[in-house]
Amino acid sequence: MKKFLFWGKTPQPEPPKERGYFDTVASADMTVRTIGNEAQSVTTATQAMKLATVYRCVSVLSGSIAALPLQLKRKRNGYFSVDEANPLNYLLTVSPNPRQTAFEFIRNSIVLTFNQGNAFIYPDWKGGELKGLVLLSPYSVAYDKMLNLYMVNDPVNNIYKTLECDEIIHLRNMTLDGGYTGESTIRYAARIMSVAASADAQSLDMFQPGNTYSGFISGEDSDRVRGYGEAQDDQLKDVSDRVEKELQSGKKIFSIPGSMRFNQLSMSPADIQLLEKQQLGVFDLCRFFGVHPDKVFAGQSTNYKASEMSQVQFMTDTLQPLLRQIQNEFFVKLIPQSVAHKYRLEFDLDAFYQTDLETMAVHMEKCIQYGVYTVNEWRMKKGLPAVDGGEVAMMSCNVAAINSPKIKGESVKNEKEKN
Repeated sequence: MKKFLFWGKTPQPEPPKERGYFDTVASADMTVRTIGNEAQSVTTATQAMKLATVYRCVSVLSGSIAALPLQLKRKRNGYFSVDEANPLNYLLTVSPNPRQTAFEFIRNSIVLTFNQGNAFIYPDWKGGELKGLVLLSPYSVAYDKMLNLYMVNDPVNNIYKTLECDEIIHLRNMTLDGGYTGESTIRYAARIMSVAASADAQSLDMFQPGNTYSGFISGEDSDRVRGYGEAQDDQLKDVSDRVEKELQSGKKIFSIPGSMRFNQLSMSPADIQLLEKQQLGVFDLCRFFGVHPDKVFAGQSTNYKASEMSQVQFMTDTLQPLLRQIQNEFFVKLIPQSVAHKYRLEFDLDAFYQTDLETMAVHMEKCIQYGVYTVNEWRMKKGLPAVDGGEVAMMSCNVAAINSPKIKGESVKNEKEKN
C-alpha cells in the first residue's frame, strides 16, 4: 500500500494504553417489560427495531446510503475524476478494515447514527499511512465537549485512546446542544413508538389464541342461591377451567352443567379500531425518519409517475442532507487542508437512480445527443469495450435560427452564392 506522506501527515507516537477509567456515553437502555395489555415503553434500539416500520425505515436509510460508493476524486486537467490508484479510495469503496466491507461499514455507521444518536469512526494512521477506518463499538466513546476531547475505551477493537477532535470521525444525528452530540431518533419518537408497541402487544394478545372464544361462566338462575357462596365459586371455577381446556384443545362440542352457562365476550370498540391506529402509527414513524410511506409498503402510489416522484423526493429531502454531512465529515478528517483543493469525496449518485430499461435508454440517448457523454464513455460505464469513432462528442443539429437557410429549405452553399 502506498504512503500518504504527500498529504503532509507526519507519524505520531503511539500513546500508552489507558484502561478502566473512561466514562461511556450515556445510553437510554432502560428496559421496561410489561405483561398482558399493560402499556409498552420503547426506550432502546432493540425494542424499537422490533417495530416493523422502524426496522424498515432504518434499513432503507442505511442501505440506500451504503449502496452509493463514496469515491475519492482528484483534479486533473481542470476536472475531477476518480483516483483509483489512491489507497484511500480502496478503503472507502472496498474494505475499510479487515472485519468489514465498505457496504457494511457505511450501513452500520448510519444505523448507529439513527439508533444511538452518534457514530464514531477511528482513522488508524501508522507511520503517516492510513491503514484503515474502524467503526467504534456502541457506548465505547465519551465526548467531553468542554475540552473537545474524545475518550475511547473499546475492548472489541482493542482501542484505548484519548483523541483530539481532528483524529476521529463523528457522525451526529439531529442535535439539541448546538451540534456537539447527536440525539437518537428513538428518543424523539419515543411516544409514538410506545403507542405502536402497545398496539402490537394488544394485537398479539387478541390474535395469539387464534379463533378461540373468550368469555366467562355464570349460574343459570341468578336469583336462586344454592349452598354456600364459596362452594358455588369453586364449582364455577372448575367448570370454567374445563371449558378453557376444551376450547384450547380445538374441541368443537362439549357439555356444560345445566345450571351454568357460557357468556362470550365481544370485541370492544377500542379493539375494533386497533388496526386503524396501527396504520396511523406507520405514517407518524415515517415522518420521524423522513422516509416516504411507499418505502415501507404503506400507502403505495397507484401510478408509476407518483412512485418515481417519491423516489426523487426521498433523495432531495432525506438522503441529500445525510450524504452532504458524511462527505464533509470524512473530507475534513481525512484530507489535509494543504491539498484540499486537489481532492473531493463524493458519493456516486448514478447508483441511486435505477429505473426501467426504456427510461434508461432514453436517458442515454439524450446524454449522447447533447454531448454530455460520448458513446465510448457510456460503453465504459456498462463494462463494454470502446468502438472506433465513439470517443467523439456529438451535438444535435435540429435547432436553428428562424431566418436561417436551413429553415427556408436552402443550402448553406446557395446562401453564400447569393451573398
